Amino acid sequence: MVREWRRLKKIDDLTYIGECDSEHPAARVFGGHVLAQAMSAAYYTAPEGFYVHAVHCYFIRGGEESIPITYNVKIIRDGRNFAIRYVEAVQHGKVIHLAEFSLQKLASVKDTFSLTPEFPTHVPGPDGLISNISGRHQKVAEGFDARELRGQVTERMAPSLEIRPADLNMFLHGTGGINQKQYLWIRYKIPVDKTDYMLRHATIVYLSDLELVTTGALCFDDKMFKLQTSMDHSAWIHQYEFDINDWILYEQECVANSNHRSLIHGRLWSRDGKLIMSTSQEALIYKVQPSKI
Repeated sequence: MVREWRRLKKIDDLTYIGECDSEHPAARVFGGHVLAQAMSAAYYTAPEGFYVHAVHCYFIRGGEESIPITYNVKIIRDGRNFAIRYVEAVQHGKVIHLAEFSLQKLASVKDTFSLTPEFPTHVPGPDGLISNISGRHQKVAEGFDARELRGQVTERMAPSLEIRPADLNMFLHGTGGINQKQYLWIRYKIPVDKTDYMLRHATIVYLSDLELVTTGALCFDDKMFKLQTSMDHSAWIHQYEFDINDWILYEQECVANSNHRSLIHGRLWSRDGKLIMSTSQEALIYKVQPSKI
């Protein structure tokens, strides 16, 4: 649920604890969840009137959903117009996630030049599409093996989100190298408080980690993988104001793959064509090796 991402218990001015409240306590915590809580911890220590415009983080170890996460904040800089926070996420005494947040003073932004790429108007709107979950059920009913359909992890890790792929077959089966780009419409099932800008930014950075690994595997025709995981993640928030409760189009493209690592770039668009955020992530992907007889 959206609200628990901000449900951090304050230990002291620079230390906070977050719960996962997962329906599957034995599973690994979603990286976007940890990033969203780390951002919330950074915001709690930031000067008033500053908002996050850039995020850079590393996913170091898989976190456990059944164990509380401790967030240790370091104040790197508090300047006139910019501030920097460094946040460690810790479980069992070990760092599982590192994140740096750069914040800008909103009052310092006046009469600035604005440039944005063109919105991908060729992508069909969300109203005529079906969700990834409904699509998976249809495929299983048609006789496909559920284990060989992609994107299953998201359904467990991010149950509060609805995802409608523009190309359902590509999302579930991959492309085998034909295409390295996909488009996903995403929205929250439960409304988010739009008046809380810290919550709005935490929820957008949460979904920024969504399905980039899946896009990084589009170039493979394999049906099953030994390992797929995020290694690092960067995000740049271009718009301070946006409607987090409306459909958001996530444009994702795998631009390189080598040494088991895929590099994926992303753009998050509002439904009315404004570029909200840009992302970049490196994913580690191991294919299942054929058995030797």
